Amino acid sequence: MPALSDCLPGVLVTVFPKGFMYLADSAAPQVNAGMLETAERMSVPDGVNVFVSRDTALDPAFRRYLDQLDPRARATHVVTVLDPETLQPVTDPETLRSVAAGLDLPVSTVEPIAGEDIVPVDVAGRVTALEMAGYRVLPPNAMAQRAALLDAVSLSGTPSSIQEGLERLTGWHERVALTRTQLGLPTNPGDLAHTGPGEHATTYALGAYVARYGGDGVFDLLTSTEPLTSNRVATAIGGTLTSVRPTTLASVLSRSPGSSALVTGTAVGASTEQVFWLTSDENGTLTWHDPRAAVGTQVFDIDGGNDWRTAVLERDDARAMLVGPDGIPVALPEPGPAVVGPRNHEVTYVGDWPPKNLDRYGLNSVDFEGMPVIAVDVRVHPGEGRPLDPKQFVEIRSRLERYYLNNVRPTVVATRQHEEIENLARTFEAAVVQQVVQVGIEGRPGWQVIRPDAVPRTFDGAAVTRAMLDVADLSSMTAREPLPPVLAEFLSHDSYQQAADHLTDHADQLRDPAVLTAARDLADRFPEDRRLQGLELALRVAARAPLLAGAEPVEPALVQIFDEQPSWPTGRPVDARFVFDYLTASTQWQGELAPSTGTQTRETHTNRMTWDSLLFQGMLDSAIDPAEAIALVRAVGESNKQRADRAADGGKEVAQAHASIFEAVKLLLSGDRVAGSNDWREVLSVECLTGADRVPWHFRFKQLLDSKRLDGTPGLADEIRGLTAQILTCH
Repeated sequence: MPALSDCLPGVLVTVFPKGFMYLADSAAPQVNAGMLETAERMSVPDGVNVFVSRDTALDPAFRRYLDQLDPRARATHVVTVLDPETLQPVTDPETLRSVAAGLDLPVSTVEPIAGEDIVPVDVAGRVTALEMAGYRVLPPNAMAQRAALLDAVSLSGTPSSIQEGLERLTGWHERVALTRTQLGLPTNPGDLAHTGPGEHATTYALGAYVARYGGDGVFDLLTSTEPLTSNRVATAIGGTLTSVRPTTLASVLSRSPGSSALVTGTAVGASTEQVFWLTSDENGTLTWHDPRAAVGTQVFDIDGGNDWRTAVLERDDARAMLVGPDGIPVALPEPGPAVVGPRNHEVTYVGDWPPKNLDRYGLNSVDFEGMPVIAVDVRVHPGEGRPLDPKQFVEIRSRLERYYLNNVRPTVVATRQHEEIENLARTFEAAVVQQVVQVGIEGRPGWQVIRPDAVPRTFDGAAVTRAMLDVADLSSMTAREPLPPVLAEFLSHDSYQQAADHLTDHADQLRDPAVLTAARDLADRFPEDRRLQGLELALRVAARAPLLAGAEPVEPALVQIFDEQPSWPTGRPVDARFVFDYLTASTQWQGELAPSTGTQTRETHTNRMTWDSLLFQGMLDSAIDPAEAIALVRAVGESNKQRADRAADGGKEVAQAHASIFEAVKLLLSGDRVAGSNDWREVLSVECLTGADRVPWHFRFKQLLDSKRLDGTPGLADEIRGLTAQILTCH
């Protein structure tokens, strides 16, 4: 049965029990039918076999679909290329190699082909020299990693000393670099994180271990044509990846010459896994090892602001496995509470702040008495433009906002100059003390003080001083009109659920006209703050209706995303309970049995889609003003906690894409627009939506068209169909 796929100009058809086939719309139906019949007849080795036409195998949409798969699932895929003219498997070596390289997946062939990138496999898909069931053409990245592991395994014996082991590793790096160059694989500058899949480095990691310490227990891994995972690498060596802090790992390695650590995690601005080794030489000096970098070895720096690999270790998803000087895994110390030297109670710290940096920038010695300070150990994307680490951006912003709500003007101390920090400080009327390189003074470090009411001043020196902080002190500026305390507390909560509880406990105070006016003024002051707009909307709704305006809350009535929601209850106003239930729907019912079925678990994504369907129905039924519905959708995922979580894992702005659809519908349904105008296309922005996000809109618009609501406006139904096509078309 054809499956709905993510933006594919075609369908995916199951070829039971072998895998699936991509049938492109551009091919003639009889050609697709013939290739599908061939796929069903073929005998292929085990694995998830992906059958594709030679002419559409490298379609950008199909490659994008594969890249959106979970990397662990993608790693099990093997491609079979069919000829749309003969309806038989393609045997041309260059075509097969082109598809393998373009899709970064092994390609099956029944005919033997000469080349080091060709491996014979048995019926289970394992490399074999015995009973062969076929052959696989390896993509260049897999070929290079396999060659690197074979090279390491070919080295004889175990190194007799730390120096010999590291020399063997250095020689192995040089040979791997040559192989990568011959295969046309790129190398990364030492200061840039890798953007390719983590699987592009896992077999290198195993090869680096064997080159450094010796070992012959990895031969069974050479029979696999699937990329290794970092967990399989650790298991092959005999250890386990665990969480660890940079300072702890560096301390353990430096005190144990000859030991090494396998490190995995994501880099700032990169959602793919990074995998490399950190080694200790005979003197305890630490060095990174990564064959994909232009320089395979890099000296370790504990400051993640100077070394993006150390910044990987600072992140929440970082894990490491320690091996001793003999190559045998050693348990890492249990991670305890973060202790980074004496910290001042006046200071809020953002970033990892290793003790070295606290000393280097003077934060251990400067007098902060009486001064609210946000100290930022700045981390940036290693790519073009060096944007601020999204997680730090969210944390700085939320802390500045909280100070603003409580009528306090803090000072942000930043370890490097950054425009985004300056803009945040300007928005929330804070001062900045940031490290700069002084032009014309031979690159000597200094500090720049920026106040919202004065021209910047620059100070010499490597460390922050009290004199700088005194210049930055904004306590003498004219105070703003303070917010009512009950409102400041309501707006300061990190989650929508906490805000909802606060509203329940203090409803009468928060309905006070002075409080509502202050909330409205604040929302006008920060029109781009989607969280603030949503919370202000909740207060407006609470002021005009009971918190719960009926016997039961209004909730999605059905589970399936393609089922129509019933009409909004007649005469029932939107209430604050609905507002917060909608905003927290991404976590409601998670792990519980879904309503109406008693058996089916409601998944988070499905739950969010049903709440969107209910809100859409409420907007069509005029129960909620379209502008308010849009503000509500835009506030989804915008609580401080949700923004931090999304920044940490690189999540997309999905709610904003859905909000743009609500806005497009608002424009189409408004009574004063010119028919056929381009207004809705100008607001639509759905590039980040997956197929699963888009499909519900097909059913919502189908139900709208079937409802006869649009019959009174000529041409409107056609425009809704155009909107539907625009959403379901790949961008």
